[in-house]
Amino acid sequence: MTSPLLPEDPEDLGGHRLLSRLGAGGMGQVYLARSVGGRLLAVKTVHEHLAADARFRERFRREATAARAVTGAHTAAVVDADPDADRPWLATAFLPGVTLRQAVAATGPLTAEVTRALAAALAEALASVHAAGIVHRDLKPSNVLLTADGPRVIDFGIARATGEHAHGPLTATGSILGTPGYMAPEQILGGATGPATDVFALGAVLAFAVTGASPFGAGPVAVLLYRAAHEEPELGDVPDRAGLRELVAACLHRDPARRPGVDAVLRMTSTPDSPLWWREEPLRSLIAGSAPRVAQTEAAAADGTTVADVRPPMDTAPVKPTTTPTPPQPPPRPASADRLRTLTRRSALTLGGGGLVALMGWAISNAPDSGPTRASDESVLTRRKGRRTPRATRWTLTLDEAFGAGRLNGLLPADGTVFVHGPDRDSSLGGTVHAVRAADGTERWRRDGGTPAASALWGVADGLLVAPDVLAEVVDVREGKPWPVKDAWPSGTTRWYAVAGGRLATLHTTGSTNDPELRLRTLPGGASPAVRKDVPAWRPPAVSGSSLLLAPEPAALVDGASCLDARTGDTRWTYKGLRPDDRAVASPVTLPQQGSRGPRFALLTEESELHLIDVRDGKRHVRSRLDVVAGRGTTALGQADGVGLVLGGGRLVGFDPESGKELWRHNSAGLDASWPRRAGGVPQPVVADGVLVHWTDTNTLQGVDVREGRKALWKVSFEATGQRPPAIGGATVYVTAGREVRALGLRDGKERARWPLGGTATALAADADGWYALIDGTSVRAVNAPPG
Repeated sequence: MTSPLLPEDPEDLGGHRLLSRLGAGGMGQVYLARSVGGRLLAVKTVHEHLAADARFRERFRREATAARAVTGAHTAAVVDADPDADRPWLATAFLPGVTLRQAVAATGPLTAEVTRALAAALAEALASVHAAGIVHRDLKPSNVLLTADGPRVIDFGIARATGEHAHGPLTATGSILGTPGYMAPEQILGGATGPATDVFALGAVLAFAVTGASPFGAGPVAVLLYRAAHEEPELGDVPDRAGLRELVAACLHRDPARRPGVDAVLRMTSTPDSPLWWREEPLRSLIAGSAPRVAQTEAAAADGTTVADVRPPMDTAPVKPTTTPTPPQPPPRPASADRLRTLTRRSALTLGGGGLVALMGWAISNAPDSGPTRASDESVLTRRKGRRTPRATRWTLTLDEAFGAGRLNGLLPADGTVFVHGPDRDSSLGGTVHAVRAADGTERWRRDGGTPAASALWGVADGLLVAPDVLAEVVDVREGKPWPVKDAWPSGTTRWYAVAGGRLATLHTTGSTNDPELRLRTLPGGASPAVRKDVPAWRPPAVSGSSLLLAPEPAALVDGASCLDARTGDTRWTYKGLRPDDRAVASPVTLPQQGSRGPRFALLTEESELHLIDVRDGKRHVRSRLDVVAGRGTTALGQADGVGLVLGGGRLVGFDPESGKELWRHNSAGLDASWPRRAGGVPQPVVADGVLVHWTDTNTLQGVDVREGRKALWKVSFEATGQRPPAIGGATVYVTAGREVRALGLRDGKERARWPLGGTATALAADADGWYALIDGTSVRAVNAPPG
């Protein structure tokens, strides 16, 4: 049986064998495919109504022809296309990786030196595009893909022949496209576009890469367009080092004739010994972990529109101006807040072992303007008792600036302890987990020698810190002593972990073939290991007592979904209610017992079909279709107060755990914007006391009563873009947008306090005592909750 989401006749797509759907957009569907010769491809097919439009078909033909002429080391190759097919299609090389926007969101802004190297790569890519006689016209952070082979410029879906005027014959079809904040003035005002248009976008992309923000700020579309067309960009945070600010300013000149050409940019930025910066941590691990999440990356790579269910969380959607915009006079932008830093000088650089070894220093202070006090000579922490005043900064940890390129990239409060992950104190190649007291920031312990990557899996269970992707051992939370088990994490990669029935379940891929292996150990001692080899590549499981529901990822569910006993590793039952071509689109979730109804497992397929399964015997209670666009990597299942939740396709949907029917729905800015990844790496909703908090778009936060969800409890709009999922501590919601943190009432959304950050929060967490933020990858701040 053919999936309704796949074309019935793959031969219509040049014989490429479709494997699965990656996503959908305004132009059509995007699929993962394999060519006759075995090459992985991303194939874009256009919607039927567009295929029937003669003007659109002509545009598609011209763009496909132009895109196939683009070659170069830093571009995504178009390998096949058929604009004359009944349903026109285009195939590009499959490029696993993360977008620049995602990379900056995950690891913080790039350094000036790395941004300069990025400029050279992008200039080389644009030179290849322009050599083919076309202009990209939508260069932006989400169209720059970071792969294991370096940066690539992707998405020529709205490219246009060089020199073609914006008011040409295709204007009526909406061909004037771009992204506010990265569009050149001539593009906004309806003038002729050319190579200089891409140079302007290049300058904006470089500013974003090194600061984490657009040089034209955030706000409504009209305001962004006005600023780009009539105001000077904000470049105060772009460093002068390596001539970067001068280069960015030149690229962003409003007069196209005054901008440097891409050849000039390349001459200014290229060096014979340019570092392979994308192979250094934390980017290396971030890129390596992107292969299973092809939906966000490849849908954007193959489709020329910004789609809610595949859009990176901080993206600004392209607009289609049909007339020259006349936006109102925007309010003046607030000046950038001064960066607040408390820097220690207790560090040294020593030469040895073939390179410089940087020592890491920390400062703990009452407030950002407090000076550090010295602790013992053996400690890299200085200590001072923190303030307990409401709203006051309790303590601050700051990475010594002498460390250079090292970054802090993980933050986890749990059980009165805050875990901070950053560079190894003795080597820039390793990682260290620091455990500090939440009350005053004094160090409990630290463990060196792990990976420098940001942790996506870590969490606390039974008094143990489980962090397979940053520490080689499971350790005791209070003392940092290692688990009395050898080889806690076997060689290879730990895909996920879960706790069920007093057992720690972990899935590893080992050996050159990456064969999955399931391990089960008793908590907290780690005894009685059970190992199952040659298991499917299961997704993170749903847990109910000692039962684990495991669904294969991502290829097929031909063997069904299996329920395992975590105590023995034996299969309890196999769910047979799936068709051979069904695909699990998200990790399953458990809907807890309610009244006389027992607990149920919920499973969602790629066809947006919901299965509710009895935990005890695997019998199906419900199979229903939800009105959501489901895509792997962009869709998640969850639950709150027993109500089922689906986030995907630009929608947040609540469904009845008994019938599977939709109860309510709201717009959503996307998975990464609203649902943080909890212990084990599974995204989960931000909810407390029956109130779920999420971003409806990039500027609006919403509170929803889970059980009475048809009407929002409150909405709060922000001038700046929401950069991280919110966090809840007690009855307070903490949210970061721009360079500040705000506190809102959980049930009424009323503002209770706000704090300037002096930087961008790359992680935000909270507990009953207040909030914790990782700022610019260089400092951690703990702040007390507002009163009452």
